[in-house]
Amino acid sequence: MNSEPLTPVTIVGAGPVGLMLANLLAAYNVPVVVIERHHTTVQEPRAISIDDESLRALQIPELDAALKATCAMDYGSVYLGPDRQPFASVSPTSAEYGHPRRSAFAQPILEAMLAENLGKYPHAQIRFGEEVCAMEQNDECVQLTIQRHDGSQYVHTSQYVAACDGGRSPLRHMLGVGMHGNTYEKKWLIIDLKGTHDNFRQTRVYCDPRRPGINLPGPNRTRRFEFMLLEGETDEQVTDIDFVRRLLRDHGPDEHIEIVRKQVYTFHARMANEWQKGRVFLLGDAAHLTPPFAGQGLNSGLRDAANLSWKLAAVLQGRLPPKGLGSYQEERPEHAWQLIEMAMTLGKIMMPGTLLKAKLIQAAFRALRWIPPANDYITQMRYKPKPRFTKGFFVADGADPRNTLVGRMVCQPMLERPDRSLVRLDDLLGNDFALIACHTNPAQAFEGMPLLPFEQSLNLKRLCITPRFYNPFPAAPDAAYTVRDVSGEFERHCPGAQDIWLLVRPDRYVMACIPRKNGDHTVKQLSHLLQLA
Repeated sequence: MNSEPLTPVTIVGAGPVGLMLANLLAAYNVPVVVIERHHTTVQEPRAISIDDESLRALQIPELDAALKATCAMDYGSVYLGPDRQPFASVSPTSAEYGHPRRSAFAQPILEAMLAENLGKYPHAQIRFGEEVCAMEQNDECVQLTIQRHDGSQYVHTSQYVAACDGGRSPLRHMLGVGMHGNTYEKKWLIIDLKGTHDNFRQTRVYCDPRRPGINLPGPNRTRRFEFMLLEGETDEQVTDIDFVRRLLRDHGPDEHIEIVRKQVYTFHARMANEWQKGRVFLLGDAAHLTPPFAGQGLNSGLRDAANLSWKLAAVLQGRLPPKGLGSYQEERPEHAWQLIEMAMTLGKIMMPGTLLKAKLIQAAFRALRWIPPANDYITQMRYKPKPRFTKGFFVADGADPRNTLVGRMVCQPMLERPDRSLVRLDDLLGNDFALIACHTNPAQAFEGMPLLPFEQSLNLKRLCITPRFYNPFPAAPDAAYTVRDVSGEFERHCPGAQDIWLLVRPDRYVMACIPRKNGDHTVKQLSHLLQLA
């Protein structure tokens, strides 16, 4: 059995989460190997909803524009009662993180893009047709026994391993990590169509106890239906072509178009008991299984990749202590479970047990229309938990958790350069840490800044943002860029920013707010966190 030289990071699973992690690590200049038991990326429809946070993460490997060109962008949802009349709608208009809140995409296209993009990095590779059949680890490395499609085996050694190998995750079982949560009693039939005649651009949600269902528009005239199986129905019965055609006939004009896939699924709301064991990390479905009612399963996995990738890179490159990797387990599960809970709540709305419950739900939502804040909470999708951490790799500022900027994803406004061209915040920040100053006078933007002993090791980029009614000239001393908050979005989402300096992590979360007055204490805390004190 042959063995190989040490690889910094090995990813098991070339699905969207594994390929995303590989692209981010490659963009951070970390050598990476991806092991995938299948011979290609996925070829059939799978996940179809992508959100603003995921599109933002795709900016790092510069794939957001290419994917968006293939998407059905910015759609909402209409909730219909048993009479097929709308009683609620969700149509978010804000783009706090620089992208629409919800868009429809094709998973095969995303995976193909991610796989192809890895080809531009000489230090990244994908090995298709290979499967991990054994794993051992110690304090220094992880050894994977890998079997090729021809039956031969070799030993692959890595400093860290990321298990992105799906809901049944063989690596999770090898680690002996269990899961907690629930499995839905009812099964669902998924039908994917090509060449839809239905031009309705929003999702229809059929909140009908007689047959709950969802009708989702996709890119390139594709469409997906999801229907709950009723008591006594079998998998064979509901996937019969005549049965499927009858369902389609009852829900629009697509009875006779091409059916790409029809398959029965069981939905889960489960989470791994541990997300890290030694040098192995669980990501995506290997770590959490989310009901599809909110379209957040894949997006939660992409958040995992965005969170872990920069930490692995910083540790491997000696810029952060290894203990920083423990913050992946601290930060991600809470937000992932909040999204699982949101999906379960939406499922209860979609699946009222009786006609009476359906009518009561409709009446409640119609009443909310007369209460503007409540109506806005629904229509603008503000019920979706904000990306924020209550514990992890950051320095708390002591502010109310509901109001602090620390541990929250920073907004991504359009900013104006001195030549009046517009640019997104992340396109200026690049792939490293950033220090943002918001000041009416760029010349004073970094005056009084305490000495930052970690500035060079973090490759810290300084950025000055002037408020919308102030001229961004002259450029701020020591800043890579000086730009103007032309829309006022940065001020609106970051109140009080003129009194602090924002230290932003590569995943766009605020690591610290350094006060302009008496900032030495925060800098000392940061140095201790980074083991520089």
